[in-house]
Amino acid sequence: MTPAARRRPGRRRVAGWLAAAVVAGAALAGCANADAQAQAQKACTHVARALALFDRAQSLSAAQGAGDLAASMAELRAALPIAAVAAGQSAHWQPLMTTLSEASRVSESYLVHALASECADANNPGL
Repeated sequence: MTPAARRRPGRRRVAGWLAAAVVAGAALAGCANADAQAQAQKACTHVARALALFDRAQSLSAAQGAGDLAASMAELRAALPIAAVAAGQSAHWQPLMTTLSEASRVSESYLVHALASECADANNPGL
């Protein structure tokens, strides 16, 4: 065997290292997705509070429901940075972050269905 041949790693060794790198990458991606899921669930806790406050405000007069509407918007604002972290870790959560970011520009009544759907996904990951 020539000295150059001894220095070159064998194909099997290279394939083994590549396989190990792929497995390690997949494991790290799985951890990131699990953390993104947890962050989305945390954001959706705020969303659930916001939707409950919004529903209650709808059954009251405008003057009586104003406080609940303000509290609902505060919950949505609190959920946004948490959803942004989830979206940064997994693109799957970008719709949730985007919907929450629209809350300051669009009436909450237009966002209720989307938020409920996106949070149902966060709370039932197997579906």
